[in-house]
Amino acid sequence: MDYRNPALTVPQRVEDLIARMNLREKVAQLCCCTLPHPLDDAALDKLLRYGMGTVSYLNSALSGDQQQDVDTLQQVQAYLREHTRWGIPVLVHSEAIAGAQIPGATTFPQSLGIAATWQPDLARDIGSAVRAQLKSYGIYGAHSPLLDLGRDPRWGRVGETYGEAPLLTARMATAFIQGLQGRQEVMATAKHFLAYGNALGGRNGGQADCSERTLLDEYCLPFEAAIQEGGVMAVMNCYGTLNGEPVVTSHHLLTEILRDKLGFAGPVVSDYGSIERTCNRFGTAVSEMDAAVQALRAGMDVDQPSGTCFSHLVQAVEEGLVEESAVDQAVRRVLTLKFTLGLFENSAPQGDFAALTADPAVQQLSRISAEKSMVLAKNDGILPLSGGCRIALVGPSADAKVVFFGGYSSVGTVNATSLDFNRSEFDQFRRMMLSIYTTQRREELREKGIVWEDAPTPAQEEQILAIVKENFARQDSYKVYHGQEEFMDRFYPGCKTVRQALEEAVEKDHVLYAPGCEIKRPLEGGIEAAVAAARQADVVVAVVGGQESMRSADATCGENKDNANIGLEEPQRALLRALFAVGKPVVTVLVDGRPLALTEEDAHSAAVLYGWLPGEQGGQAIVNVLLGKVNPGGKMPVTVLRHAGQIPLRHDLQPLFESRTAMAEYLDRPSNQPLYPFGHGLSYTSFAYSSLQVTPETPCGGNIQIRFQVKNTGAAAGDEVAQLYWHDCQGTLVRPMRQLGAFVRLTLQPGEERTVQVVLDSHQLAYHGADMQLAIQPGRREVMVGSSAADIRLEGSFTLTGPRLVVERRTFHPQITLF
Repeated sequence: MDYRNPALTVPQRVEDLIARMNLREKVAQLCCCTLPHPLDDAALDKLLRYGMGTVSYLNSALSGDQQQDVDTLQQVQAYLREHTRWGIPVLVHSEAIAGAQIPGATTFPQSLGIAATWQPDLARDIGSAVRAQLKSYGIYGAHSPLLDLGRDPRWGRVGETYGEAPLLTARMATAFIQGLQGRQEVMATAKHFLAYGNALGGRNGGQADCSERTLLDEYCLPFEAAIQEGGVMAVMNCYGTLNGEPVVTSHHLLTEILRDKLGFAGPVVSDYGSIERTCNRFGTAVSEMDAAVQALRAGMDVDQPSGTCFSHLVQAVEEGLVEESAVDQAVRRVLTLKFTLGLFENSAPQGDFAALTADPAVQQLSRISAEKSMVLAKNDGILPLSGGCRIALVGPSADAKVVFFGGYSSVGTVNATSLDFNRSEFDQFRRMMLSIYTTQRREELREKGIVWEDAPTPAQEEQILAIVKENFARQDSYKVYHGQEEFMDRFYPGCKTVRQALEEAVEKDHVLYAPGCEIKRPLEGGIEAAVAAARQADVVVAVVGGQESMRSADATCGENKDNANIGLEEPQRALLRALFAVGKPVVTVLVDGRPLALTEEDAHSAAVLYGWLPGEQGGQAIVNVLLGKVNPGGKMPVTVLRHAGQIPLRHDLQPLFESRTAMAEYLDRPSNQPLYPFGHGLSYTSFAYSSLQVTPETPCGGNIQIRFQVKNTGAAAGDEVAQLYWHDCQGTLVRPMRQLGAFVRLTLQPGEERTVQVVLDSHQLAYHGADMQLAIQPGRREVMVGSSAADIRLEGSFTLTGPRLVVERRTFHPQITLF
């Protein structure tokens, strides 16, 4: 028996290989590295002598020269084949949340925008396109997607989620995973397990407190669907603590829940630097070795990005602190993944990257997904804009491209330069880099003579930041571009701003442009110029919002960029107030990763359009919607609040005593309802719902059939997302006032009517009862069908009969058929 024989089963090959490996070789498979520059023979030998589990190959590591970057990976794989004992290939990973994180890769709307399409098939198609482009580089792993629930607009990463609803997140993420993985061709990673987005105050990686029932029935549900239906190949932990315990070293979370209860059998990979946080931040481990032992025993398999803690496992085993069998178990999962992906047979690039990105079908997919993500939140009839009108185009995002891209996109991850450091002073990016270097790269600092006990001194911090700046300058030197603007021009020349797209679509002299302000700063004379343009125009289009970035000093959100302000920045609010005062109709277009509260702006705007982070086709997509070339059909994947005081208002809270559907009972009565409810979105046409039929009763464990009709009653073709909610009317526990149970996006011509049939398996209704058993409870359920959580058009009910039915597994979505 030989592990190199592809005719053997994967378990046979894995066991044969593990039996041949020594302890150092095993531990190397549990570690990760980034690639130094230059990558010569000495560097390869130092880094890869015993092998390597994974390589981090994000945009920051890429030169932008496609052939050079591909050749670098093949140089690594060739070294491992030819110069290590067993020739074990490395699994190279990137990010894929809005397209492959590769210069020139096709970009798509970020996850919250994809969720706003309410179209899982679209997410699956995007995943397939991303898979092909990753494989063409020789990258067979992706740390995407996020399955965290986005329930706090202060959280800087809420735009990376699929919204607030467990079902919507499960459907969209699972479809994306299926597309990304294909036939087990690329590893997708479900992250961040668990309750990452539930941190107090919306603080990234902070403290989360949550009951076991809520964890299992809400926060686990998307992961369970990804595991059971999506076959996701890897899971990543979250940075924070949950109920006082670091997730990264929690046996209860990583083994008892993730593996034993949810059924995950693959590798768990650490979020970057999260293992060492237990000793340098949380104080639950006394050393990096102790952190490694705790994480390994908890169920962690790979230490990323540099194996800082797991590199101590050889010593830990030799000193009897952990059993070698625990190492073997983790290695078994890593090798199983590599064999399953086929890396032992072929780790080379597959496909032509240039041809894939130039494919008209892929470019069309990017544009269509952006168009379908647009949510028309308000319209008094001003949209679509009439032909021949004079348009005052204003706002800091009206003639900008970078605002279309999220912090984990290829554009958003263009490496920081010396200039960035000079601009940002001591902003959060510098603090983040300081944290990384004092933890993940501490050994490198020791070699440079920078040593400390508890914490570096202020003088040492300055030394460290100087090294960071020097390293960025060195990295900048091997890239074929310098800075974000040149990156955009080189790799995304077809990306248009809203201004460019609008001036191409209408007569150029009908567009009067004045930015008015920057995202976070006023412009001298900016408001006056914008007001002057508005007075000459028939309508004002204000393109406003923020920028999602980990690096930019202009960032309003992003990882480690949480923001207590959930509205526009003050310079933009001042601009809009001045424009409202002119008296011309104002169309407010929001380009932002977060669902900002536009309370004042909504009150005075003639129309409001949420554009999210739409990617490279964003400018064209926005203009197509404004001019009526595309009828918007997106729906809110979150509850959009009026102000931060309403947090955590959402559609599926438990009912109040006032009434079953009352959202809140604040003295400030407008605050009792959100600005825009979950599922809300308007169209340039109208839809009617009718003829609801519901199976009146079925035993627990049986199916319920629900039928209704949707008709386009307007004069234009359009899309409607029909949404089905239910409410448990009776039970032993208090249940949400409504839960999303099913949805379907329909395209209807004027006058066209379709019948929607939903066959609901009652296993989807199971939840954890007072005894914490997963069970289907008998009793009556109300059914609500409509255009949003607040716009219910049809109501009915059904009853589950017989005794309570304890089940092993729930289902995640019903079968939907259109007639």
